[in-house]
Amino acid sequence: MDAMHFRELQAEVFRLHSEQCYAEALALLEREAGRHPDRFGDILFWRACFLSLMGDVDGAIASLQEAVGRGHWWSEGTLMRDPDLDRLHDDSRFREIVATCQERHAEAQRAAKPELILLKPESDPPWPLLIALHCMGGSADESVEHWRFMAADGWLVAVPQSSQVISPGRYWWGDQDRAVKEIREHYEAIARECEVDSGRVVIAGFSQGGSTAIRIGLNRLLPVKGVFGIASTLRDLDEVQRAIADPLSRQVRVYLVVGDKDHFFSRTVEFYELLRSVGVAVQLEVRPGLGHEVPEDIGRSIATGFEFLLG
Repeated sequence: MDAMHFRELQAEVFRLHSEQCYAEALALLEREAGRHPDRFGDILFWRACFLSLMGDVDGAIASLQEAVGRGHWWSEGTLMRDPDLDRLHDDSRFREIVATCQERHAEAQRAAKPELILLKPESDPPWPLLIALHCMGGSADESVEHWRFMAADGWLVAVPQSSQVISPGRYWWGDQDRAVKEIREHYEAIARECEVDSGRVVIAGFSQGGSTAIRIGLNRLLPVKGVFGIASTLRDLDEVQRAIADPLSRQVRVYLVVGDKDHFFSRTVEFYELLRSVGVAVQLEVRPGLGHEVPEDIGRSIATGFEFLLG
């Protein structure tokens, strides 16, 4: 078998997890682990999850210990809130792992700060602005590759990185107040530095990044024309109702891309139907066979979606 791209491996692992094919997933990880040495933390964590689900507590603990022994760590929330690891909670070895990770997390958080990748087009300004947010456990360096081509199409592309660290080199938008503050500060700095076409500002994101983008757009926390969400929704529909009670919020256009195998598919459809019912200009693109991931040909969805958002 040819080596899998890490995104392909992740998608297959998640698919096998959703289908409860734990032994098959472990075999896949065993086969592919050596081909992705820089992602050993993710692979050993997944291995621990599958072993725990299969009742092998010692094996699961050993997998986590190996990662920690090699310098990796996870946030306390990642370790304690993942139901796959529930059967480990009473084990003293697991509690030691959690304690070590807490210390490393605190040290990393003290050093973390908001970052921004800004890609400028070669065309003359004013430029339309795209703000693209990474997923939970993502980074700006990783996320920018999905959007880089937009700069060649004349867009000013801004890819923020949260200051909230969740594992080595991985970030999230967990504290939404803090996330909004950082994103707004990035926007204000960009507006001072660059000539932005204020009528063509779009905020986008994948998964938690998309949900954050939706929240910012519907609550008018930035002056955006539209929101482009990949595998994204807002779980709290009461929050959505409160936001769209404002007629101005209903003027924000929304384009959603989701796979029909995504574990958030039904919630995304429910969110879409709520927006449509109150007159929000919204479109839903369903990708057959796709799980919780960015489509390989996301450029096709971006082209269609941005034409709708700016219409």
